[in-house]
Parts: sequence; structure tokens; C-alpha cells
Amino acid sequence: MNPIPFFFVGKEITNQRIELFLNGKHQLLTADLGRMDTKSVWYSKEHIEKLLEEIETAGGDGLRICLGTYESTHEFAGQLCLLMVSTKENTISDTPAHINHYLEDQPDYADRSALPRGDAFKGKGTKRDFNFGSPCPPRCD
Repeated sequence: MNPIPFFFVGKEITNQRIELFLNGKHQLLTADLGRMDTKSVWYSKEHIEKLLEEIETAGGDGLRICLGTYESTHEFAGQLCLLMVSTKENTISDTPAHINHYLEDQPDYADRSALPRGDAFKGKGTKRDFNFGSPCPPRCD
């Protein structure tokens, strides 16, 4: 049996924080967008496992989840999105920090990007990269 993780906050706090967002910032975002904005983003277990593998491959130390907005030509133009950026420990200065680690900045990027990527989501609808989950709305259970 595994103990409950130290970062566990429970159903009550989780639901309270979601409600605070939905009754506050979400309403403002929806009003500004002129249609229902994103309430949540779903990622498959496989998606998260692949991301964790990439962090491990890069010698990373964590993950930064940033809020963003889809560009005007995107299917979900203007909606809130989540962007996952792997991080590495800052070894340049004495100040402890986690710096963003971008694949494009790595020496093996050209070679890796030339390899076939495969399609982990084959038969599941939409192709996705690390930063594309299923936004709700419009893709809600």
C-alpha cells in the first residue's frame, strides 16, 4: 500500500478551487472571448508518461505548466490552453532555479526531429503534441 502523496489536497479543496475559477476568472474569460472558454484540459496517461520520459531523457528536474491562448488560426482560437515545458536545474548561477528546457535548443534536435514520431494517438481522433490535450469546451465528457 502506498501512502497518499504529500501534495494531496482532497476533493473539497479541489472542488472549491474549481468553483472559484468557474465563478470568477472563467466568466471574465468567457465574456471577453464571446463564447465559452476552456474550463479544463484532459491528458491521457500515455501522454503524461511520454512527457515524463522526455524529461528523464533530457536530464530534467520538473515541469512548468503555463497558461496560454490559442492563435487566431487554431480550431480553438482565443481559448485558454495549457503549455507544458520541461525544466532543468539552473547550474549557471548560485541562485536555485528551474529553467525552461526546450527541445529545439538541444544539439540533437535536428537529428531527433528527422526521425519518425509515430502516432501514439492513432485511432483516437486528433494528433497531439505535448501541449495539446482535449480542451473542455468543446470536448467535454
